[in-house]
Amino acid sequence: MRGFFPELDGITVRVGLVRKRGVLGWGSLDPDQPGIWVRPRRLDAFTIAHEFTHLLQARGLVPRGERACDLWALARSPLLVDTPPGYLAVPSRMRRRQPLPVAHAALLHRAAVEALAARERGERNYLLRFEREVDLAVRGLPATEPEPRRRTGLGTAILGVFGFVRTPRA
Repeated sequence: MRGFFPELDGITVRVGLVRKRGVLGWGSLDPDQPGIWVRPRRLDAFTIAHEFTHLLQARGLVPRGERACDLWALARSPLLVDTPPGYLAVPSRMRRRQPLPVAHAALLHRAAVEALAARERGERNYLLRFEREVDLAVRGLPATEPEPRRRTGLGTAILGVFGFVRTPRA
């Protein structure tokens, strides 16, 4: 994540494991004790970006709320958008695709950047603007899209680097 969150450079961030069932990640809103907790077996780059964005919220750099957190995380880089956001409304056709095709990641990133620019101009409904724009853009995409190749999850890859991956059973 180095370089994607320069506002956090030089800050020590605690990292731990989520133990609560059904929760993919959690970010601390205490600016004095920044930390994130994640579920390594279901870890995606977007989940990490979302949790790091909570650390920016704790410092007052991003508005509070899960939907705002998703939008700011999407606006960081299309490279971080490997799954659809969990709190913003996106078309079901996009929500079912995991990992997201590159074209969908680019579309989500571009729409997020445009929504934040609208917010800077004073538009208050920037979150709804994002959701409408994505919905219209996805409607314009071809109906049949090739299925993406399955890839090893980011969490599994990280665990593999440290030698914690279990060998698949035959």
